[in-house]
Amino acid sequence: MTHLVLLHGWGATGAVWRRQAEALGKTCNIHSPDIPAWNAAWIQDFLGKLPLHRTVAVGWSLGGMLLLEALACSRQQLAGLILTGVPAVFCRQEDHPWGQPPAAVRAMRRGLKMNVRKVLEDFAGACLAAQEAEFKDEVKALFASDAAADHLAAGLDYLLAADLRSRLPKIANEPVLVHGDMDAIVPADQAVYLSKRLPGSRLILLPGVGHLPFVTQWSRFNEILIETLEAE
Repeated sequence: MTHLVLLHGWGATGAVWRRQAEALGKTCNIHSPDIPAWNAAWIQDFLGKLPLHRTVAVGWSLGGMLLLEALACSRQQLAGLILTGVPAVFCRQEDHPWGQPPAAVRAMRRGLKMNVRKVLEDFAGACLAAQEAEFKDEVKALFASDAAADHLAAGLDYLLAADLRSRLPKIANEPVLVHGDMDAIVPADQAVYLSKRLPGSRLILLPGVGHLPFVTQWSRFNEILIETLEAE
């Protein structure tokens, strides 16, 4: 049976993949861990315990960045790879203008010292496009984790520092890139950048969708996921 690994992003837990686990739990082995440390070594170790030739991995946002880094370090190939809302560089740089302003990420980090819940609520709201307001309460609940402020701060530190551009040529898989064209956290230009630097990748832009396509467009996302699993 195929193993399906679902890796969450910053501020969330493995519970964000509820709809994928419900839809596919009877047809494959689901692994949606709560990531305990924001480092690629943990992801590499987690994947190393699975039969990679029968493993499809999905990485969202920060979880997807860690997944890319882990695969680049190990040069291992999975049966399938899906990246959603994943940048090569999260923060804006002179030669990479599509990221978030570093000052905004640092402000979030300072905010964690005063009110963790407020920072998470604000981030949850920013994950939705204007047309996705009906999901506001559900998404707010997904970001109501009990993660410690230092764990969240460590994730922001990774986002401030990480630059995966030099690692992209080491990725053996030809990923499917699923991205909302109204993503305010990781703009769609980031997905276009990745698609041009990961040979064989397939970019799927979802219109009117923000940073959580597997929640707000779960039916379409699951279709893409099933297609990838069946191709394994």
